[in-house]
Amino acid sequence: MDESRCPGSKAVDGCHAAWFFSRLQKMRSEGVLVDVTLCAEGKEIPCHRLVLATFSDYFCSMFSGNLIETKKDKIEMGGVSAEALQQLVDYAYTSKINITEENVRPLFEAADMLQFLGVCVKCEVFLQDRLNEESCLGIWVLADRVSCTSLSEKAKSWALKWFEELCTTDEFLQLPVHFLKTYISDEGLLAKEERILEAIMLWARHDLKQREGHLKELLKCVCLSSLDQNYLKKILKKDKVLAKLPGIKQMTKSQSTHEAPRHILQQDFLVIGGNWLVPHGTGALRGIGPILYSNNNMYRLGLDCDCIDISPLPEPFQESRGLAACVVDGDVIVTGGVSMPSKAWRYSLSLNSWAKLGNLKRGRFNHGMAVVQGQVYVVGGSSPVGYPDVIGRLSEVEVYNMKTNRWRKAAPLQVAVSSFGITTCGGKIYVFGGEPYLYEGDDFMNNKTNAVQIYDPSQNEWSFDIVLPVNLSCIKACTVDSKIYIVGGELQSVVCFDPKELKLHHLADRLFPWRQCSATVCGGEIYISGGRVHQFVHSEDGTQRERQIENYSKVQCYNVKNDIMVLGKDMPDALYGHCTVTIAKA
Repeated sequence: MDESRCPGSKAVDGCHAAWFFSRLQKMRSEGVLVDVTLCAEGKEIPCHRLVLATFSDYFCSMFSGNLIETKKDKIEMGGVSAEALQQLVDYAYTSKINITEENVRPLFEAADMLQFLGVCVKCEVFLQDRLNEESCLGIWVLADRVSCTSLSEKAKSWALKWFEELCTTDEFLQLPVHFLKTYISDEGLLAKEERILEAIMLWARHDLKQREGHLKELLKCVCLSSLDQNYLKKILKKDKVLAKLPGIKQMTKSQSTHEAPRHILQQDFLVIGGNWLVPHGTGALRGIGPILYSNNNMYRLGLDCDCIDISPLPEPFQESRGLAACVVDGDVIVTGGVSMPSKAWRYSLSLNSWAKLGNLKRGRFNHGMAVVQGQVYVVGGSSPVGYPDVIGRLSEVEVYNMKTNRWRKAAPLQVAVSSFGITTCGGKIYVFGGEPYLYEGDDFMNNKTNAVQIYDPSQNEWSFDIVLPVNLSCIKACTVDSKIYIVGGELQSVVCFDPKELKLHHLADRLFPWRQCSATVCGGEIYISGGRVHQFVHSEDGTQRERQIENYSKVQCYNVKNDIMVLGKDMPDALYGHCTVTIAKA
C-alpha cells in the first residue's frame, strides 16, 4: 500500500546516504567484509565489489559477468598508477577527490579507462579552466587520448593559434607522428610554411634514428612549392638530413597535399585609431586626471596578431576618437571622429596611400558604417549640441555616391543612437542597442537601449519589430554564415542572433572585459580586440569614490564553428574605441 495515501502516515528522511557511506568507509579501513583487493605497481588496495560496481561501469561489467576476475580475490590492474587507482577507490567511498596539476593527467587516464565518469567530468573542468598558450598542446594530446571531444577541440583551438611558441617545447618534440601530422595539416594552423618545415625537422632530429622514416610523409603536409626559392636553396644547403631525403627536389617543385598556402593566412586586419586612458598624468600633468591619449597610427596585424606594419593616420584623424571604418572594393573608408567629424578618407591598399573624399552632410563620431550591395552607409552617432559637454545622438543616415563623390541622405533611424553594434546580413543593415540619451558630462549614467533597428535598402526604410532582452551599448556585431554575433559592452558572453528565427542564444564566455572593444571576422573566426574598464568604485570606508581604469591590449578569438574563445597575442598597444577591418594580405 502507498503510505502517502494512508491517513496519518508520514514519510521520514533518514539521511541514509551520508551515514551509509561513512559506515562503508569505516568497514573498509577495518577490513570488514572486503571481498576484493586491487593491485597496481606493487600496492594493494582492499575494497568492496559492490561499491566499485556502483560507481564504475568497468567494474560493474567485471564483477557481474563471466570474467575470471568475477571471483578472484586479487586483481592486478595494468595501465594505471597506484596513486590514481587509490584516488578513484577513495572517491567511490567518499565522493571527494583532490585534483592537482601534478596528478590530473594520470588520474584522467585512469578514470577514463575504469569509467569513473564523475571523475572524468571533474578532470575536464579542471583542465579547461587552465587552458592557455603554455598548457594547450599537452591538454590536447591528453584529451585526444581519453576521447574527450569537447576539451580536445578547445585545446586544439589554442594550439593552432600558438604554433610558433609551442613548436620548440618538449611537449611538441614528444608528439607521436600521427598527432604531429594532424597538427601541421590543419587548415586553421597559424604558421607560415617555412616555420612548419623547420618544426618538422626539429621534431625529427629529436630522435632521428626512429623518426627519419616519417619525414617524407610529414613533408607532404607542407606546401613546399610556395616557399621562397632562395629560402629553399639555403635550407637544402644547410640541412643535410633534408637534402639527402629521397625525392626532396621533386617535392619542392610539385604541389603537396596543400595545393595552396593555407587560406586563413591570406588575410590581415587593420587596427585604426583608438584611445587609452590613464588615471593620473605625470610630469607637468601630475595631479591631473584621468588623461585621455589617442592612437594616431594604423597597425596591420596578421591573424597570429603579430604586427606587420605601422603607419600614421591622415592628419585630420590624428588626436581624434570615435572614428568608423569599413572595407569596400578592397579599400578602407574612414569617417568622422571628434576632431574632424565631417571628414571622409579612402585608403588604397594597393597604392598604400590615402585620398580625401567628399565631406559628410552631418558631422558625427561614435557612429557606425556598413556596406550593402557595394553601397557605403554611415549611420547614427553623436554630435555636440551645447557647451561645454552636452552631446546629442543622431538619427541621420547617409550613403556615399562614388560617381559624384558626395553623400546623400537615406531614411533616418527610428531611434537616434551612438556606440551601437552594426552589421549587415541578408542584404539588410542591423543596428543593435546603443546610447539614445543626451550626454551632459556624466559618463556613468545608464545610457543604453534594447532597440534592434533593421534597414532595408530596397525600401529605404527602417523597421523596429524586435528588442534585445537587455539594454546594451558600446558593443560590436559581426555576421558569420547568416547569423549575427554580438560582443562587447557589459555582456559576459558572445550572443548569437538568428535573423530568421528572431532569437538570441548565449555562447562562449569572454576571457577579458571588452567594453568599447572592436571586432572583425577573419577566416570564419571573430577577432575581438581591446576594451576597457572605467568606472567609479567606493573606497573601503565608503566615503570616497575613486576611478578604476584599465585598458586592454588583449585579442580574444572566437571560433564560431566550435563555440570556443581563445586568447591571441596582444596588440602593440592597449586600446579602446578603435576600429578593426579585415583586408587581403598584400
